[in-house]
Amino acid sequence: RASENRKGENLDFQKTVADQIAVVEVLKKALDRLATYYDLVQTRSQASSSSKQTPPVPQKEYTPNKSSAGVMEMLEKLIHEAQALMADSRKSEGEAQAAYEQSVADTNASVRALSEDILTKNKAKGRATKALLQTKSDLADTEKELEGLSKYDVDLHAECDYLLKNFEVRQTGRG
Repeated sequence: RASENRKGENLDFQKTVADQIAVVEVLKKALDRLATYYDLVQTRSQASSSSKQTPPVPQKEYTPNKSSAGVMEMLEKLIHEAQALMADSRKSEGEAQAAYEQSVADTNASVRALSEDILTKNKAKGRATKALLQTKSDLADTEKELEGLSKYDVDLHAECDYLLKNFEVRQTGRG
């Protein structure tokens, strides 16, 4: 799941950077064209003022609004903002990639530790199973031995009972 999330984040990063690169290129072209145009207009106005034409009708001189920035300054500001967004995106991508790599390393270490734990427990289970089989075998042998001893006890008891029962008869026959 983490891999899928990381791929999605990386695709978003790549799209953001590609979009910002395109924005910066377009804005730089626009800025260059505006600069070229304003230079051309300024050159023409200087050339026309040096020629002996009739002066234009006096008008109020154009001055940009002091509270607002010019178009070229605005474009430069947009370029800087796009570059800052790309830098932030790259930084975030690096941090996300490092976090993902750390997560993968932690997960791999956890899997390795759990695998070793499973192996250890399987070995212990094997030893316990072997001990259980040995104990069952010992129990069966002990039960056979007890059964044999029980038969011996019954036979011995019968022999002793016979001797006790016939003791007096044998004593009188001897005597």
